[in-house]
Amino acid sequence: MVDQRLWQDDAAFDQPRVLQRTIDGAGHFPWIENPQAVRKAFADLTDLLDGNTR
Repeated sequence: MVDQRLWQDDAAFDQPRVLQRTIDGAGHFPWIENPQAVRKAFADLTDLLDGNTR
């Protein structure tokens, strides 16, 4: 979990194989504060690794 501002405006990270997700309402423990969004982010990552798109 990192600060999204590090790359959100950098074109180098705007690629089809780069996945960016922000967990709304999350702080230090996003898996506790918004578990549904964390599950969705990991599902999206799994799909990306499997070659699927959402």
